[in-house]
Amino acid sequence: MILSRKFGAAMIISGTSIGAGMLAIPTTVASCGFFIGSILIISIWALMTFTAIVLAEVNLKMKEGANFIEMTQQTLGPIGVCIVWICYILLLYSLVAAYTVGGGLLITASLSSIGVILPEKITSIIFILILGLFIYKSTRIVDHVNKIMFTGKLLAFFLLVIVLLPHVSTEQLGYSIKNPNFIWACFPILLTSFGFHHIIPTLRTYVKSDKKALRQAIILGSTVPLVVYLLWIFATLGSIPVETADGILGKQSGEITSIIISHFSYHSGYIASISFLFGFFALATSFLGVALGLFDFSRSTYKLSANSHNHKILAFIITFLPAYVYAIAYPEGFKAALGYASIFVAILQVALPVAMLWVINYKKRKTMFYTSIITSIIIAIAILIITLQILSSLDLLPTLPTT
Repeated sequence: MILSRKFGAAMIISGTSIGAGMLAIPTTVASCGFFIGSILIISIWALMTFTAIVLAEVNLKMKEGANFIEMTQQTLGPIGVCIVWICYILLLYSLVAAYTVGGGLLITASLSSIGVILPEKITSIIFILILGLFIYKSTRIVDHVNKIMFTGKLLAFFLLVIVLLPHVSTEQLGYSIKNPNFIWACFPILLTSFGFHHIIPTLRTYVKSDKKALRQAIILGSTVPLVVYLLWIFATLGSIPVETADGILGKQSGEITSIIISHFSYHSGYIASISFLFGFFALATSFLGVALGLFDFSRSTYKLSANSHNHKILAFIITFLPAYVYAIAYPEGFKAALGYASIFVAILQVALPVAMLWVINYKKRKTMFYTSIITSIIIAIAILIITLQILSSLDLLPTLPTT
């Protein structure tokens, strides 16, 4: 029974991690090349897996069912809870904005490939209305739609990789980094691709507080997306040029499936079609999960009735209007919005777990020198990632110029 639950928990972690964030990975590491990019992805995987195990340790020291807020309340107090709430809401809004922009870009690129030109401000609202309707109707409908789209996402991903592999060349894979400082801009975006920490309290209950099973589920569950991401950049960086006008850095969007569509639409239309399906399903499943949480939070915060259409419309506007405004202001801001999200991921999923464990050990007088050193290092890494994202937003980090 525990073995079955452990495997199930691992698959939940994998499913939570593998989403729209992976659409930004190839464009993020493109300027570094496949081999350096792989090392960067592995390093972020190691960091996020470690902090997830630490968070599991914190949760296991508390009563079963303790969520993020309860853990923070017991360790960091009211100020910590306030910080977590603010970061959580800003993270949700950042992700909804990113997925809205990505959806608009994808629809625009797909329509453009068949000669239909629509601006992103139109396609973004189309994306919101199509998927937002399911959220407006009910959580049950979202659940059914999400299951179908998740299956479609997996099938489309593996099919896309299969059709891209014949186009992979050793010359493309051998592309080498022009400036070692290009790596700094990669870390914030990659961080968002391994975000599953929020489900650990639920998984602790699911595996019946079995510490060994929970740890193994975290390691296995996070390794699956690692392998998927490495395969993903192998297929994309190996088949699409980096610096040409129609290459990965020739477009400003940062969303790889729209780039694949543009690159292959004229001579390999089937690749463009598969790419659209994968991109849409990846964006849609991530969008539905995050936006549903934000929609319910808005209803709860502003005391809006679930049975009143006027209240549901107001919650809909509160949830999606900021994302749409961002999509209009920054129609190619997919990677930028994910970058902003990385700030809150660094706080919630990197710094917070080690800080909470340190406080617990300190109160029990179990704090040792090496644990304090590790805590300091992890928090320093979180601060570094936040700083890198701020510098990137201000265009102060060296990157390979787009053509």
